[in-house]
Amino acid sequence: MSQKLNIRLTIAGKSYPLSIERENEEKYRRAEVEINELVTEFRGRFRAENEDYLAMAALQIALANIEMEMSRSLGDKEVDALAQIDRRLGNYLDALE
Repeated sequence: MSQKLNIRLTIAGKSYPLSIERENEEKYRRAEVEINELVTEFRGRFRAENEDYLAMAALQIALANIEMEMSRSLGDKEVDALAQIDRRLGNYLDALE
């Protein structure tokens, strides 16, 4: 059974109390730092409200996640090549029996 940990994250100057699994604390702390760095970057580039900085940070993080997902997915060529290798290996193993 994992232990709950009460932490407080400060994002864009606002504090958020959270109850998380102890083993996830580093992830939350790193996310806090990443978001705050993006907000600071956007504050230096244009003048807006905190909500706008947070929206832009969320957009940038979401785009990075999507790019990572897309780079990890296989295209049709790769799937066909793997299917061909699978067939060849199957034929080879059948011939050994």
